[in-house]
Amino acid sequence: MKIPADLRPHYGGKSQILKSLRTGDLSKAQSLRWQMVADQKAEFEVLTGVRDWTPAQIEEKAEREFTEFLVQLNEDGVEEEELDITRDVYVEKLRGREPLSDLDFAMTRARIYACSAREAALNGKVYPKPTSFGRNTIDPVELVPYRELKQKKKKEGPLFRDVAKRYLEQTQRHPSSRLTQQTIAQYQVVHRLFDEWAGRPTLEEVTRQQAAEFIEVVSTLDPYWGRSPKTKQRSFSEIMERFGNHEVGLSNRTLNRYSTGLSLVWKWAGKQGLFEGKNPWKWLQRPEGQSRKTGKLPFTQEEVCTLLSQKPEVFPSEQDYPNTLLWVCWIAAFSGMRLNEICERKVSDLKQQDGIWCLEVTGAKTEAGDRLVPLHSTLLDLGLLEFARHHRQEYLFPCLLPGGPDKKRSWYLTRRFVEYRRSLGVTRIDSATQKDRVNFHSFRRTVIQQFEHARLPQTEVAQVVGHERVGITYGTYNPDGLDLTVLKEIIEVIEYPNLVVHLEDLVEASV
Repeated sequence: MKIPADLRPHYGGKSQILKSLRTGDLSKAQSLRWQMVADQKAEFEVLTGVRDWTPAQIEEKAEREFTEFLVQLNEDGVEEEELDITRDVYVEKLRGREPLSDLDFAMTRARIYACSAREAALNGKVYPKPTSFGRNTIDPVELVPYRELKQKKKKEGPLFRDVAKRYLEQTQRHPSSRLTQQTIAQYQVVHRLFDEWAGRPTLEEVTRQQAAEFIEVVSTLDPYWGRSPKTKQRSFSEIMERFGNHEVGLSNRTLNRYSTGLSLVWKWAGKQGLFEGKNPWKWLQRPEGQSRKTGKLPFTQEEVCTLLSQKPEVFPSEQDYPNTLLWVCWIAAFSGMRLNEICERKVSDLKQQDGIWCLEVTGAKTEAGDRLVPLHSTLLDLGLLEFARHHRQEYLFPCLLPGGPDKKRSWYLTRRFVEYRRSLGVTRIDSATQKDRVNFHSFRRTVIQQFEHARLPQTEVAQVVGHERVGITYGTYNPDGLDLTVLKEIIEVIEYPNLVVHLEDLVEASV
């Protein structure tokens, strides 16, 4: 590398600097070369007064700041809420209108990383020490310093962000292609991240190399990065600052979902005549491997008895989550209904037909899911009808609030059940995957298991639990299915012999 004439006295009068890259790998040599050139240019700038510190000096200072600031956070016992505030202050500093010097930039990033490391420690995780803090790093695609990248002339064609928006809108116009709100939200997030990362590209500009690089970059994110409600407001750089450089990173399954969500935009654009090239995401699926069989299990009789060890109040002074959770558990255990099916029920769904009290399930994903479920005698003895008449509100469980992307009334109760179940010690952790093999759906598995042990015909069980009936004969020649008296007999098969229910404590209620 040539030395500027006015700086040669600093190098003993030499006109060139020669350094060995110490590698025979051409691609690695290119990367090392550009980093070395960037460092040397920075050294020249220090000597001419353009900058105060070389990148190496800045990295050394920032690395020391990272360690010292992390020690300070630990000694002060800073908790997550205060960490969020502290980190946001420094993130805003990076994004502020006032330009930062190279040293200030690196020191600010060091403090952001220290906040992330402290948060990881509070959650029992290891946060790998960052490898770089400053601006003078090499772009992995262009192999030149980021600061030297020039804005390329955009290729003609529709912008990715516009096409992605049109694609999602189009999918919602027909029931056969309609996506769930949760899937739409997931796609919108990955679309936004890619659009920011790639610099608002047109479809034509995106190459397979860029697509692969994006997937590689986001693969370092914390697996739980998207659970924060603030995620939608954070920029790509903020997300990487806060959740990047994670020791585990995202699973191949998650990365495949990201690349699929992006690939579908190009595929749709091709069908609409908006794009004629090759889909850059087509061959980016990563192997997910043979997952170990750690399927979910039904509850044992003992586990059900533990979960139903408390009796719900029939006449509560107020409708709250703890009492609602008890009712929902009892209904699930004596019906096999799905969690959201129970939570979405209105008082008007309690119907008496042919002298049999039932819960009517409507709005299911399939036609078979819409059905009448006879109430088990235990639920009637427990006072479910009296409970519904007492509060006189629209929904059977009025305290439940809609939540999540699809606004399900079961959203918040799901977490409550997990906490409740674990507090009672009802867990079965798989030794290999460390995943719990029981969940709320285990009530449903337990009920179906009891039906199977009673040797009930599968087509009869299907009508109670809302499955499609097996074979063509029953559905074609008996579309109305079994009458309620038979369904009631099936429901009454459910029993938990060791469950002690003090029904005599229930207060008689007038209709």
